[in-house]
Amino acid sequence: MTNSFENLIAHARETQVLAGIAGRLGWDQETVMPPGSAPLRAEESAAMEALLHRRRTDPHIGDWLAAIDGSTLNEPGRAQLREIRRSFERNTKVPERLATEIARITSRAQGIWAQARAAESFDDFSPVLDQVLNLRREEAAALAQGADAYDALLQDYEPGTTGAELAAMFDAMRPRLVALTKAIADKGGDTPELTGHFDESVQMALSHEIATIFGYDFDKGRIDKAVHPFSSGSGLDVRITTRTDPTEPFGCIYSTIHEVGHATYEQNVDPAYRLTTIGNGASMGVHESQSRIYENQLGRSRAFCEFLFGKMRDRFGDIGVSSAEAFYAAVNRVAPGFIRTEADEVHYNLHIMLRFDLERALIGGGFRLPTFLPRGMTVSPPISDRWSTSPPTVSFRMFTGPSACSGTSRPIRSAMSMRAACTSRLPARSRIWTPSYPMEIYQNPSIGYATTFNNTVRFECRVRRLFMRPVKRRMSNRFCPIWSASSATFTASNSAPFPIAHSFIFANGGWRAKLRPIVGSI
Repeated sequence: MTNSFENLIAHARETQVLAGIAGRLGWDQETVMPPGSAPLRAEESAAMEALLHRRRTDPHIGDWLAAIDGSTLNEPGRAQLREIRRSFERNTKVPERLATEIARITSRAQGIWAQARAAESFDDFSPVLDQVLNLRREEAAALAQGADAYDALLQDYEPGTTGAELAAMFDAMRPRLVALTKAIADKGGDTPELTGHFDESVQMALSHEIATIFGYDFDKGRIDKAVHPFSSGSGLDVRITTRTDPTEPFGCIYSTIHEVGHATYEQNVDPAYRLTTIGNGASMGVHESQSRIYENQLGRSRAFCEFLFGKMRDRFGDIGVSSAEAFYAAVNRVAPGFIRTEADEVHYNLHIMLRFDLERALIGGGFRLPTFLPRGMTVSPPISDRWSTSPPTVSFRMFTGPSACSGTSRPIRSAMSMRAACTSRLPARSRIWTPSYPMEIYQNPSIGYATTFNNTVRFECRVRRLFMRPVKRRMSNRFCPIWSASSATFTASNSAPFPIAHSFIFANGGWRAKLRPIVGSI
């Protein structure tokens, strides 16, 4: 038995070393790799995953596990045995072909996502995202073997937890968080905000200093810029990233503090466990507890804000707030936003809940990645120069699935880019009226998906008339009302929530309508 355990641990140690090399390839891709190298990196990642998969499913592992009496081992030995067994049983359910293809496509998707994010074009990312989702669904089916698909994937992040348990926890939290956001919004008042230009190289220097203050060991790590901040590695090589914006330094500073929370956790794992299966974080939940404590309980505390205020004044000069108290209020400002990593303490958890709902719906198969193609918009009754006394009927078509991209209409771009293109042409003020009106939603019959939906989705629609300038006379500057609040019902077979992540803007003649889904089932 002794030889079996020693052989098993030696095999696992070498596998951990190779996994670290694969992780370093990912770090390199997101930080310093030339963009043109992405196709090669995808093949390198796939080759590394093929090698790792063969090692993790080596039949010798099963023989060694069968020969070992776990009761004779100490606690760390039993823990390593448990993790090796779990890895072996999970990996043997996934074909090598599938594991390799996941590595290849996710590596390729990373670069495509970064470019699509910069262009604010979901359409550029949608096809490869659909590939990733299909591969993950296949992986989930292989792992679940008839059980819940989402639960099967969840075990890689939060072992022993089920989606139902998380849903129950979030369902208890959500109403109180929503009520809290409303109470804060109703309270009103102006919150101080930083203004000025914040040199990005100075932001990085300050981040380096702050990381050191929080205990990050730069002898065993480094900080670089990436599109999305992350931490990678463990033990003697733990690297972090952040990102900079010359007009908004908090994104850099607090992303750094967050990632330092992850990194110091990994840097301070017991050296005796290095290069073993218990030498990394216990779970994603435990990991996030460390990063969020650093970011919020420490980084947003009054004492730290007073310290940071002085540091920022020294490095940037005038930052738009003149006192430590105002700076503390600016750091703890509560406002909704689209970016999870930049969300305040109140909205961050709502982002997580939304992501959880999306993931369950996507992996469970009740929701397919949406592609939206406008087929025109009609507004009735016609609106005169006077305020209308009845709401318009706004109809649109929503097509789901990748093949919808082959339609003849131009795909809608993301909400952010559409706003950038259109907002400047809209009236600066408006009167508000909130009746209900019908929506018509159609599924593209050419796609052939068997899955349809049985959910009510709430929308907000805003319709405004553009300024018109006839040849002979200029119309007076009248603003048409905003119509909001409506609902649409999907008819079909399952009860998964149907969240949608985009706004839609349609134009017809002198009218422009903005339709913004409010995510989640009603």
